[in-house]
Amino acid sequence: MSKTTFHVALLAGSALVLSLACNNAKKDTSRVIANVGGDKITEAEFQDVVKTLSPDPKEAQTFLTDPAAQGERANLASRIAMSRAITTYAKQTGLDKDPSVMRQLEQQQAGVYFQALAKKRITAAEPTDDQVLAFYKEQVEKAKAMGQNQGIPPFETVKAQMAQGLKQQRMAAISQEIQKEIKAKVPVTLADDYRPAGE
Repeated sequence: MSKTTFHVALLAGSALVLSLACNNAKKDTSRVIANVGGDKITEAEFQDVVKTLSPDPKEAQTFLTDPAAQGERANLASRIAMSRAITTYAKQTGLDKDPSVMRQLEQQQAGVYFQALAKKRITAAEPTDDQVLAFYKEQVEKAKAMGQNQGIPPFETVKAQMAQGLKQQRMAAISQEIQKEIKAKVPVTLADDYRPAGE
């Protein structure tokens, strides 16, 4: 994962994670790195946010300790503090009670829950070369079955793309598995005129 992607992931989820952390924050004695309207953000909390949002623990640790990343840490802390300030201001103005806002937050919260469920099921191990080769052969067979016999690149040329495709296929399977499990445990019934085709 590139630094840019890592930081985008951090920023995208930091506000929601911090708002959830506000409700369950335990007292710690680490240094206060920001004060937002009397609400303190500690260094331990900041580190927890980074570790929670990073898919790679080593990358998170590097981000937290590398002297060269100090400016990026400062920018992230500033953004997290502003997210906390926005949340606080929204509560002060009653925006957190607005039905439209509450619906949007519910959707975002469901997305975070779904990602957490998926993350627990995804194996961290990279696909083996044999698995990637088998996936490549499967794709070649599909292409040939559709009459696309020419222009198929050799395996070594597309190995990285095949590994990514295999990961995406696994993620799609996990996503379907989770949705099926949720539907079995939390039955959903839609009115006939609101039921998607095929359901």
